[in-house]
Amino acid sequence: MISLGQQIIFKNVTARISANLSLNDITLNLGPDEHWAIVGANGSGKSSVGKLLCNRLKIHSGTAITAQRSEFISFEQVIEILDFERYNDDSDFLDRIDHGTPVREFILGKQVDDDSALLELAKKMKFLPLLERGIRFLSTGEMRKVVICKALLQKPQLLVLDEPFDGLDLESRAILHELISDIIAKGIKVVLLLNRFSEILPEITHIAYVKDCSIFISGAKQELMQSAALQRLHSFHSTLPRSLPKIDGSTLPARLDADVPLIEMRDVEVRYAEKYVLNKLSWTVKPGEHWQISGPNGAGKSTLLNLISGDNTQAYANDIRLFGRKKGSGESVWEIKKRIGLVSSTLQQNYGLRVSVTTVGISGFFDSIGVYQKPTSQQQDIVLEWLRILHMENRRNDPFRSLSYGEQRLVLLARAMVKQPQLLILDEPCQGLDDVNRAMVLKLIDHLGTIGTTQILYVTHHPEDRIPCTTNHLSLVPAEQGGYTALIEYS
Repeated sequence: MISLGQQIIFKNVTARISANLSLNDITLNLGPDEHWAIVGANGSGKSSVGKLLCNRLKIHSGTAITAQRSEFISFEQVIEILDFERYNDDSDFLDRIDHGTPVREFILGKQVDDDSALLELAKKMKFLPLLERGIRFLSTGEMRKVVICKALLQKPQLLVLDEPFDGLDLESRAILHELISDIIAKGIKVVLLLNRFSEILPEITHIAYVKDCSIFISGAKQELMQSAALQRLHSFHSTLPRSLPKIDGSTLPARLDADVPLIEMRDVEVRYAEKYVLNKLSWTVKPGEHWQISGPNGAGKSTLLNLISGDNTQAYANDIRLFGRKKGSGESVWEIKKRIGLVSSTLQQNYGLRVSVTTVGISGFFDSIGVYQKPTSQQQDIVLEWLRILHMENRRNDPFRSLSYGEQRLVLLARAMVKQPQLLILDEPCQGLDDVNRAMVLKLIDHLGTIGTTQILYVTHHPEDRIPCTTNHLSLVPAEQGGYTALIEYS
């Protein structure tokens, strides 16, 4: 490794990503005053290019001049940290809440006397009140700030951020943008790895577009944003299916009466110890309605969805009716899940089995992680058809965990759709998707909500990711006595 100020140079570099995949002929020259966005489709290799910049991949050929001190931050890294903390939750054994690693200790370690730099940065990033909280109780958006703060305290010369804005609300994205501007002003070189051209910040001077694990095109931002070749490459040409795949009748639950609401909640409260998450929340989802759900990080959006899906036991202590039955009246969680399709970051974290893409899709019929009974030929055909709609049929035999984060998200969408459920719960379904796949998924979800019988609950932080059929809106807003409650807007 050679150090030459803040200039970073890769010339004809090849580096191994995995046993069967490599970055090929990577040539980049990041000048001293340049800040880059590396853009590409899901599975293109852009995250691996970011790791290469930070010396996290072994170079097999070519030459490189790299930064001596660099930090790489990815969304997957945040998920892994939270997953590890939650796995090591000893609350059941201690007979009290195990708060786990406090934020301050996670950032600084156990034996640090001077925390002035941390306090200053936490104040600027607006998470000072979180310093004594256990990190397992943070939302993914809050954890993103914590990890970036920890990296900055290492005083890197190069900071590579992989999808830094995904999963953040408008206020948090504005704070992060301001922070990145300050980082650049202090002389730290910044590289953003992005799926969305819309997230390229004004301070970015250059763009590289990655395709098939190689640099397809690179240059000054203004020049590339006007490139006809790049626009053609990144355009969306997919068409929607004229009809939806067939439904496997053997998995269908009993039909509800036409006037039965899918969801009824009255004065719902969820709290941990004395801290409210949801407070006096009332909400009804009538037949035929599609809903968008919004609110800041930590407001309880995922908690609200978990009350419906059966993944939060506090549902039984509240006045909640799902599909015409009161929670706790004798229905099993599997009876509820039969009527629901789900896409969420938590599901993606939990799907750690070494199984194929097709197996993940088939598991949607059984609401399971993995498949423990032989699927029918019809079920296999339905899964293949959904994978074809999402342009993932050529990966059907690949291990699910070998896919990029965005590709995994597409497979989970197919898994949720195979049974065309009465209720489709989408918790940030476009997280990790590039512009092309995001446009395809949003149009497909709207198509499903428009021509199918599925009703949609859709959570997103991105106003531009609008689904036209979700005309009703539930906003989580601060409640008077703490926590959040519902502000309802009907179309």
